[in-house]
Amino acid sequence: MALAGEVGELVAELQWLTPDEAATVMSADAEAADRIRSELADVTNYLVQLAAALDVDLIAAAHKKLDEVSRRYPPARIE
Repeated sequence: MALAGEVGELVAELQWLTPDEAATVMSADAEAADRIRSELADVTNYLVQLAAALDVDLIAAAHKKLDEVSRRYPPARIE
């Protein structure tokens, strides 16, 4: 529940930005960048705590997921 709440707070920082604003927010707005960094840290901390509680190796899970995605959606071949 806390993880979902923190993700919501992160999304709230970005949801009303245009794509161009979102792409430059970290360099264009120091206060927003600090808030976003803080929310990303909160999300990361809760995610790591959840993974530890569930005995999930996040790095291994991420690699497995990337492998699955690359098999399901192989890069387009240029011929």
